[in-house]
Amino acid sequence: MALSTLAVKLLFAPLFIILTYVIQKRYGARWGGVFMAVPFIVTPILIVIYLDHGRDFFHNAVIGTYAGQIGLLFFIFTYANLAKRKPWLICVVAATTIYLISVFILSPLISNIWVGIGLWLVIWSVLMKTFTNHDRKELLPPAPKWDLWVRIASALALVFAVTGFANQLGPRYSGALAMYPVMTSIMSTFNHYRFGPNASIAMMYGLAQYLIVTALLIFPPLALFV
Repeated sequence: MALSTLAVKLLFAPLFIILTYVIQKRYGARWGGVFMAVPFIVTPILIVIYLDHGRDFFHNAVIGTYAGQIGLLFFIFTYANLAKRKPWLICVVAATTIYLISVFILSPLISNIWVGIGLWLVIWSVLMKTFTNHDRKELLPPAPKWDLWVRIASALALVFAVTGFANQLGPRYSGALAMYPVMTSIMSTFNHYRFGPNASIAMMYGLAQYLIVTALLIFPPLALFV
């Protein structure tokens, strides 16, 4: 493995986890979610894919991210709607199952960037209009020191797993699975377990609200111009 590739894997995800952790701790769960809308986890994965596999593979992987981005919307919707009634483990297992099903159904169907954007906009609009009620101003008590390191380790595991199996997965599924909401699943379950369901729902609302920036302003230029 090239040193540049290894550096990308080891640097971006932990840095993102730390920044999100600090923002959530200072400004509350919703703003932690807003910052999570910045695609810092998928970025190192896509960079490594570009370095290891070239431009064509990268282009198709970016198109593939739209199946993952739609899967992320389904993940958020599923977890948020279950959180008030079910424990965190059931919520994250159900949300992950829905994410994976949607990814494997949608990946072959999204043939180009415009199909992906159109589907994403429709589903995002429905999600935002039907989002479950919650307290949007909740502040979180201090978290223990150990939970930051668990979050970092979990994020690194996803980065290495997706990039390590990119050849076997192919570009579309690599891009789609790179969008697995590792940060969302980690932070939502930690918040749910430690602070209650509203903390998870508030964080996910902040995330969903600003995902439009990623879907419309960040990934389209990558697919069209790189």
